[in-house]
Amino acid sequence: DKNNVVVVPFDNVLDTDRVMQVNEDQYQMGVLSAQWLQKQLGKRAGKILEVRGVPGNSVDRDRHEGFQSTMKAGGSKFDIVEVVGNWDDGTARKATADAIAVHGRFDELFTQGGSTGSVRALMDAHHPFIPMAGEGENGYRKLIAEHAKDGLKGFSYGQSPALAAVAIKAAISALKGNTMPQMISVPIPTADYTNL
Repeated sequence: DKNNVVVVPFDNVLDTDRVMQVNEDQYQMGVLSAQWLQKQLGKRAGKILEVRGVPGNSVDRDRHEGFQSTMKAGGSKFDIVEVVGNWDDGTARKATADAIAVHGRFDELFTQGGSTGSVRALMDAHHPFIPMAGEGENGYRKLIAEHAKDGLKGFSYGQSPALAAVAIKAAISALKGNTMPQMISVPIPTADYTNL
């Protein structure tokens, strides 16, 4: 608060305790994705493609750590191939296509963002649809709804549109002199192929 200006980041998490932030638990997004994929694969081992976000970003790091720690704690041995998709459909599509070309068939897929691009890469390569966890992007959710019957068992988590409204309310409350928490966490909206 300087000159009665309150800044409240709400779409990306900053690695600082010097500002009030509104977001969702990014680590938990990785955990939820891993738990969902583990249920799909069961107790057997498998080859999983992880399409990461922007390198060096705290959100990418936290989602990755949540995903990896949960997969490793699950008891089954997973071969996880990591590529960088930058949360971008075009980049994720190319990274997924390259991974398929190099590694062959995957059993499951986790894409932090650019999920539509990852699905399109599967389709381009004539790779069978597989269980996939990805961001709450409209294109991805439409593809899940369209291709669930063909084997695209998709799980989708997302950044709630309510983050902006909560950030505005938090800023107004802070300007009124109320003590506010450093992190305000909003529940993570999820959907999957059974309800899309």
